Amino acid sequence: MTMIDTKLLDLAVQDLRNVLRDGLIATDIWDRTDGLSLAGFNQQPVAVALFTRITAELESSMADSNFPPLGRYYLIDLEGNHTAAVLNHGSLLQGMLVDNKRANLGILISVAIPRMVESVAKARGR
Repeated sequence: MTMIDTKLLDLAVQDLRNVLRDGLIATDIWDRTDGLSLAGFNQQPVAVALFTRITAELESSMADSNFPPLGRYYLIDLEGNHTAAVLNHGSLLQGMLVDNKRANLGILISVAIPRMVESVAKARGR
């Protein structure tokens, strides 16, 4: 297993909070195998378990349907002006819950997600 620099993950979470400000409700970065959260803000262990399962089912269904594999992320539009984003970092997953009234989704997609992908890759030594 690759060593993961959790201090870099903590810095990445802090950067995410700075980018999305009060629009970020919660985020977790976790190991997809054991569901262990390695870093986060307002961590949500039940959501970690849920999105681990949803991601595994999504990947399996896409493969069974001859779709291309999951890329960097997927988004879920939720009631109450919220968006859930799940980022695919290989052996790690990351979930975010965002308040759409307080965070610009353009910033989420064009700035926050690419920065998290890059930061987590550095923490994984890639």
